Amino acid sequence: MPLKARSLALTKSQAACLIALRNGKVSKPEIAIQAKLDLIKTARALGTLARLRLAKQDQAKKWHTTTRGKTFRFKIIPDRLRRNRRIPGPGGRRLLKLLDRPMRGNEIVERLGVSHQRVRQLVINLHAQGRITFGDLQNPFWIIRRADDRTPLLSRDEEHVLSAIPREYVTNATKIRLAARIPENKVQKILGGLIASRFVEEFEGFQGNRVYRLTEVGKDHPQRDQSARCAAVPRLPVESDRVRKVLSIILDSGALRIRDVTDVLRIPRKSINALMQYLKRKHLVKKTGPEFEAPYSLTDEGRAALAEMTRRLAA
Repeated sequence: MPLKARSLALTKSQAACLIALRNGKVSKPEIAIQAKLDLIKTARALGTLARLRLAKQDQAKKWHTTTRGKTFRFKIIPDRLRRNRRIPGPGGRRLLKLLDRPMRGNEIVERLGVSHQRVRQLVINLHAQGRITFGDLQNPFWIIRRADDRTPLLSRDEEHVLSAIPREYVTNATKIRLAARIPENKVQKILGGLIASRFVEEFEGFQGNRVYRLTEVGKDHPQRDQSARCAAVPRLPVESDRVRKVLSIILDSGALRIRDVTDVLRIPRKSINALMQYLKRKHLVKKTGPEFEAPYSLTDEGRAALAEMTRRLAA
């Protein structure tokens, strides 16, 4: 008869560390974060696993499962209760008080005035206590928030896209893709999520293209990097100063006939005729009636184009 595989009891902490090792975690902080343990309990559990020949540490201080530890079967028993293990110490309380919004690890280091190593210890212990969460378990110190903070955390790609959208003007997906350096199909999906979260607004731009702008909520999101490269301004359908003047006087008057535009701007009638037909093809102006000499008014696209041309001129 085949021999039954041996098994033994591991505490919940020891089992969590062994599972983390089997999942490829090699450093004590990585193991502690996946196992949701503080560093002291993690070190104690790893020491026990080493004595049981289920884990070992190499010369680079990295932990690994042994051949036995990779397949060893075990049952789980509760940990021994220890007093005050889930109560933050003075350093943890200072960090929690500081963390009034999601923050990067480097910012916490700077504002607490302590070392990176000390902040790592504090956040790992607070994570074990269920008091903080990480935006990315693969890089836990990238963005950290209190467990009771409901601010939605963004992925790295979402953060790059949000940071690429400018505050002052609308832009399109192509310009956002170039600034964020993310494939366009992924950018479109991320934009959909940011719109659903009300961080970004979507509009119909010129010639049916979609354009995007930050909302007030998006501008204030703690992960928006204000130093990031912003998406460029999209090209306008028309850009000449003559076009701007024509659109401007039509807007001021509400509607104008071609001869009125000629009289005001002192442009030859032949040139104005060609220009008005061009603007009509661009959907920037339209006739207000079927008559041959019916006046022209601006379309919604025409108003938007004029507003953007005026803004760029003043910038």
